[in-house]
Amino acid sequence: MIITRLNIQHFRNLHEVSLDCHPQFNVFFGENGSGKTSLLEAVYFLSHGRSFRSNLLNRIISHGKPHFSLFVEVQTETAKHHIGMQRSAHEESKTRLDGKNLNSHIEIAKCVPTLLFNPESFSLLTAGSKGRRQLMDWGVFYQKAEFIHIWQEARKSLKQRNAALRAGHSKKDLGVWLPAFIEASEKIDYFRKTYVEALIQTLESLIGEFLQKHRIHIHYYRGWTQDEPLESCLERSLEQDQKHGLTHYGPHRADIKVKIGNQPAEEILSRGQQKTLICALKIAQGILYKQQTGKACIYLLDDIASELDQNHLNEIMGHLRNLGSQVFMSSIQEDALSTYLLEDEFTKFALSQGAINHSSLTS
Repeated sequence: MIITRLNIQHFRNLHEVSLDCHPQFNVFFGENGSGKTSLLEAVYFLSHGRSFRSNLLNRIISHGKPHFSLFVEVQTETAKHHIGMQRSAHEESKTRLDGKNLNSHIEIAKCVPTLLFNPESFSLLTAGSKGRRQLMDWGVFYQKAEFIHIWQEARKSLKQRNAALRAGHSKKDLGVWLPAFIEASEKIDYFRKTYVEALIQTLESLIGEFLQKHRIHIHYYRGWTQDEPLESCLERSLEQDQKHGLTHYGPHRADIKVKIGNQPAEEILSRGQQKTLICALKIAQGILYKQQTGKACIYLLDDIASELDQNHLNEIMGHLRNLGSQVFMSSIQEDALSTYLLEDEFTKFALSQGAINHSSLTS
């Protein structure tokens, strides 16, 4: 699964960019503000239907322009796909796959699976649980076709229950939303638990390479007490839910607990070791994805040369090479990443003020 061509129009400071992409490593270098991260963000937006930097379209669309447009040509083993999207702050969004208009981003996400390494990724252990839930759900999304629809049902019923809680509805009225919420929650729990168990097995083979001195334990928390049904937990917390106007138990509270012994890993590991563990998790996700689908996902590496030491960066490049993943990565220094690659397996692109300097394009 390879992006062969990428066109970007009016995405942040990238006004008119057209690239023929290398099937392995694509290295973008330039000064701060030159558009390196924006280019990776554009690929991420194509994959996820959202940015990893901002939820506000006005901040993504180039100043003074009505919309941004993205287009990619994706080559699989059996077919070539053309994907296009246009986003405007005031007009209807447009998404097309092979000339067909789409009302959902699901098909696009399945065509362009991406995993992101950026400086914010390295706070995965210390930040809130949302990022760790997203890590689980990325894997489940590609593992179980029905997951996204069940997740949407759970989110819808949770939103309705929370609105009823804030409105002060009676226990009887609140019970209207329970059956759908509980059914969807239990299915999500099963999917996530199954995925995390497989991810742990995959990760164990990598931990020895990345962190040799520590025995890491990963525990899945489903969002409610392990030995108590969700319905019982919701019954017990009803008064608290009514007081705060929100639901305290459910899959929206799920998490992954990473420990060394009985202590949280972030309290034992140094900052560098935490980064190493997070890298191992992301690589494990790519390995598991390939085992389950037979395909390699696309990796986006934003300025990780400034975050990792040379040994671990070299290990990551080796794993990505072995996975057969296509990689888009950025760096301020021209040779900060290409020194880890063989001459024929990458293309370098020089960026300057949002433009690709084709005269500096080398491979």
